[in-house]
Amino acid sequence: MTVSSICTASADPPQVLVCVHLGGPTAAALRANKCFAVNILDRKHRHVADSFAGRIERWRSDRFACDTWTTIATGAPVLTDGLLVMDCELTQELVVSTHAVFVGTVVGLQSREGAPLLYSDQAYRTLENHGTIPSEDIQL
Repeated sequence: MTVSSICTASADPPQVLVCVHLGGPTAAALRANKCFAVNILDRKHRHVADSFAGRIERWRSDRFACDTWTTIATGAPVLTDGLLVMDCELTQELVVSTHAVFVGTVVGLQSREGAPLLYSDQAYRTLENHGTIPSEDIQL
């Protein structure tokens, strides 16, 4: 699935939330399976992002055919070499206008070094480490 938004919902217990458009099949699949996985991609996974966004014709009927997948805890498919993978049990849902907000408790995790793949202003981007930004003292 491709989500409109993802963020941390809680640190204890570890939970994330994802926002999914109600017009597609993803919300119904999440409700039926009661789990989901979040796969944070890096630059070598652009084809995965394009596949799940429906932009690659040959993978439209089976989007998982675009790469190699495995499972961790819930049985939800996770990208074998994802930058960060969070395997989640569905714990809550809230419908807000055209989207459903799903909250999942993280029950499985894998990570590796790298920079995440971002999509902004109709282009893919990455966050490369070019040094740190110095802190400034703020007078209140």
